[in-house]
Amino acid sequence: MKKGFALLFTMGVVLCTLATANAEELKVTVPFDFVVNGKTLPAATYVIRESLPYNNRALAVLGEGTGVLAIATDMNTGIRGTKLVFHRIGDQYFLSDVVNLSGTLHFAVSAREAQLARSTNHAPLTTSIGN
Repeated sequence: MKKGFALLFTMGVVLCTLATANAEELKVTVPFDFVVNGKTLPAATYVIRESLPYNNRALAVLGEGTGVLAIATDMNTGIRGTKLVFHRIGDQYFLSDVVNLSGTLHFAVSAREAQLARSTNHAPLTTSIGN
């Protein structure tokens, strides 16, 4: 019985490794703190990776010692490239879109971003990092 569990565990690790190896990655240095999925991440170099191979709307935003899972609300396969798009309100940045080889993944406006936009009475400015 133990050998059976060990074999299943090993097969699971191999399958997860293969799925991760085939996942698309985007590496980018973000020079400012930013918010994604309600979590503030520090300025750093991040790897943006499709976290679930069967769900191309789920992305992992991974930095040194930090990370967050983000689910896109919309995907446009017509616009492709390699960049991150942020909304800037005052001195705060919010991840809005990830443009990769699969297309453009759009993230919903968070409650925090909407509240800040209302309180400052300004539309967000758009900032892009990448190609």
